[in-house]
Formats: sequence, structure tokens, C-alpha cells
Amino acid sequence: MMNILKKIKLFNPEHNKNLENNYDIVNRNQNKKSILIFVENLNATYYLSFHYVLELLHQQGEIDFTVLSSQTILNYLNKQGYEIDSFINSLLEDIKPQTVIFSRYGLPYGKLIWQSCQEKQINTIYHIDDDLLNIPLSLGQKIQKQHGNQEVIQEREYLLAHVDLIYASTDYLDKTLAKRFPHQKVFSGIYAPYLGSLINKSKVTKSNGLTIGYMGSKGHINDLKMIAPAISKILNEYPEIKFETFGTISIPDELQMFSDRITSHKVKVNYSQFLQKLYELNWDIGLAPLENTEFNQCKAPTKFIEYTACDIPTVASNVSVYNRFADREEVILAEPSQWYEKIKLSIENSDFRQTLLQNAKARCEQEFNLEILEKQVCQVLKIG
Repeated sequence: MMNILKKIKLFNPEHNKNLENNYDIVNRNQNKKSILIFVENLNATYYLSFHYVLELLHQQGEIDFTVLSSQTILNYLNKQGYEIDSFINSLLEDIKPQTVIFSRYGLPYGKLIWQSCQEKQINTIYHIDDDLLNIPLSLGQKIQKQHGNQEVIQEREYLLAHVDLIYASTDYLDKTLAKRFPHQKVFSGIYAPYLGSLINKSKVTKSNGLTIGYMGSKGHINDLKMIAPAISKILNEYPEIKFETFGTISIPDELQMFSDRITSHKVKVNYSQFLQKLYELNWDIGLAPLENTEFNQCKAPTKFIEYTACDIPTVASNVSVYNRFADREEVILAEPSQWYEKIKLSIENSDFRQTLLQNAKARCEQEFNLEILEKQVCQVLKIG
């Protein structure tokens, strides 16, 4: 399997080309099963959950797949002046999917697309990796505007209530949705696959001092603020240590005094470039703080898996998302009041960090490998 994986381009070369029907991604070769995926955005969620597995299945002659993002649909409708019913019918006639997947999808026209699928007896699945019906205010105004407005929530709720299957990213999210939609079939499994073997790795000469890093989006600013005092104390105590962030998140105000030792790296839109860049940052320690909220309990341990893939040992919050991993064997777990001492523990012993990393890699290779995700997606799609 891994020889096949190395042949897969991490970013599909057909992505974002001006294709015949303005699809985001097209992989069609008259295979026996056709899949159409509507995505909120062509972001990490799509690539981690579907793209690499679907590429494999396409190469094996099992499926064809086509992907459309919400913005591409809006751009196409505005450009062509299509009536929405005509557009949906033309789309389904052109692709002839046996299965339509809505990944985090709501608008535009989610309900109408589902109704057209029903008329054509097309199987429908809703894929979800957060509790998108309960967006906390703490995630910020922009995320609230994008995900928390009533129109989007109502559209998503309708789809979740009516599709043939809900495909959840975690067991906790599975149980949460099963309570809300007791009549529905809900399935869950692993979410983020371990992609360490697909990163172009080479030995990098380390500069003096360690680098501690946090990777995340601006929606996680409260998670990072929670441990900012501990990071500040570490930077005061160890003048040779640097702190960096990677992503859309900003540096907390409490750390701005260390301006010559803090760096913020902007995220790469392309997921393969994102993963490669994270590896090349060459961090010695990766931080994964997470507030213990109902919303966060639905999350997958993606940071831990991505840090591990990029050869970064992890210090994480002692919450259900991360405490499935062995403390001081695969990860260092920290209570809210323990972040200073747990970061210090990881700083003081380089051999300990390497042992953590090697154990974490073994766990990820066993539990989150792409073969497991392939079987899972095949089960969801009823292939094989």
C-alpha cells in the first residue's frame, strides 16, 4: 500500500483548473461507481477525510469522484445565470453519482440538492467533523457569521435529518448527533490519517536553542491564551528558547514583549504545502492546548497526529481528545495549572522527547494509517 501512496500527489493537479463544468476536482474514468462531494471549502477536512483514499480507489478502478465547493457553485451560477433547478439537474445528469456526500455543507441550496437526489434515488451521506449546530461564541465573530447564522444551521440540520447516513469524525460527535437525530443512522471512525510517509523529509541542522510551536486557526485563540502565562514564564526562564505559531491564529498579547523571539508563520492554503511547511519549521515541541468544553469534546486528535507526522513531540491538554494516548509515553498531558511544569519537563530532556516521538509514531502508524481509513470509507460507501 505505501508504494502506491508515494505515487499520490498530495495536491490534485486538476484542482482549481477551469474544467469543462467548473468542478473543483474531477477524477473520472468510467469506473463502476461515481461519487459526488459537496464541500464547504476545499480545506484540510476534505483532504484528510476523503481525498487520499478516493485517489487510491480511483487508481484501483473502484470509483470516479467529483468535488464541488460552495464558492465554486456560487461563482458558476452568477457567471452563467443558471436557474438553480436546471443547474442541479444538469450536474446530476452529467456525473450520474450513485452517492452524494455533503461534507460540512449547508449553503448554497443544500436542501434543494438533497431533494433532487431523492427524486433520482441517489444515496446521500452527511459528513461532519464538528458540532456545527452549536457554534460557541468563543470561536469569534467571523466564524459565527460563517457557521452560526440561522440560515446555515437550518440547512445543515435539514440535511442531517434527511440523509441516508450521518458520517461523524469521532465517537463523541457520533453520540451527540445520535441524541439529536434518534431516527438517523450515524457512523464514526478515525478522522485524520497519519501521513508521515508522504512528507519529503531531510535532516535539518538545528540552530542554538529550542523552538516551541503552536499550530492552529484563529478560532483556537482562547486555547492558546489559556497557556500564554506558562509560555511567558518559559521564555523568561530560558532566554535561548523561541516560540512560533503556524496558521491564522495570532500571537497573544501576553507574549508580544518577546518580539525578537516570537514568529508567526502564515498558513498555506494547499494542505500538502501546509504539512510540508509544518515539518520544515523544525519545532522541538508542539503544543496542543484545548479548553474542556462540550464543543471541543467532539474533536479528533488531529494536532497530535499532524505534529507526530512532522516529527514533533506533543504536550497536550489532559482532556478526552488527547488522554487516549499514554501520558509520558506517547504524549505529555497537562492540566490547566500544569502547563509550565509540563513544557519545562519536555525542554529538559531531549532523549525523553525522542522516546515520546517514537512511541507516538508507532501508535499513529498502527491506529491512524491510511489503510484503516480506506476500509472505513469503503464501508461508508459500500464498496467491496
